[in-house]
Amino acid sequence: MTFLRISQFLTWPIAFVYFHLFYRLRINGRENFNKVNSPFIIIVNHFSFVDSFLFRLILGFSTPHLPLRFMAVEKFSWKWLNFLSEIGVVPFIYSIFGVFVVVPGQGLQKNLEMAKKIISKKGNIVIYPEGKIVTDHVIAPFRSGAAVLAIETNTPVIPVSLRLGDRHFIRKDLVVNIGEPLRVGAEGDVEVTVKMFYESILMLYAMV
Repeated sequence: MTFLRISQFLTWPIAFVYFHLFYRLRINGRENFNKVNSPFIIIVNHFSFVDSFLFRLILGFSTPHLPLRFMAVEKFSWKWLNFLSEIGVVPFIYSIFGVFVVVPGQGLQKNLEMAKKIISKKGNIVIYPEGKIVTDHVIAPFRSGAAVLAIETNTPVIPVSLRLGDRHFIRKDLVVNIGEPLRVGAEGDVEVTVKMFYESILMLYAMV
């Protein structure tokens, strides 16, 4: 955890330069992270392979919430990402940035084992409930993993939306909206919780 905390802390200047060079970035609702203590789960839509690095700016320079642990896969629908994975680039990035891998088809409970261990040690997790990168400016249907994890661990959830906008020469508008913490409770219903998570992201995504 100490290594990941340091490695993520040190990515701040790189993330700052990249996201301010290529995007007109606006972050709303950062104060909502002050309303929870670790552990918590972040749910967020997924528009790019690099949007995980954006969280270094979303949390702020002196955040107490590092490291974040990201749930991800090593097999992708894009050939160039699979190539980078096969030659070791993706696993290397994962290893220094706190990513843990889940395997589609392995079963939900098996895939949630690592997430539960991280939460039990007061670690904070980022989950992309769409389960894939979505590039056509919509929010794809959510899978149930985040809902099951939140219910079974009784962990608060912070919804975050990422919305790309118009291009201005080489820069695109990028609006980040961070919502109020959602508390499900150990008796929550999975389908109801998935719907609540989805609607919370839709609401944030629609905010100006």
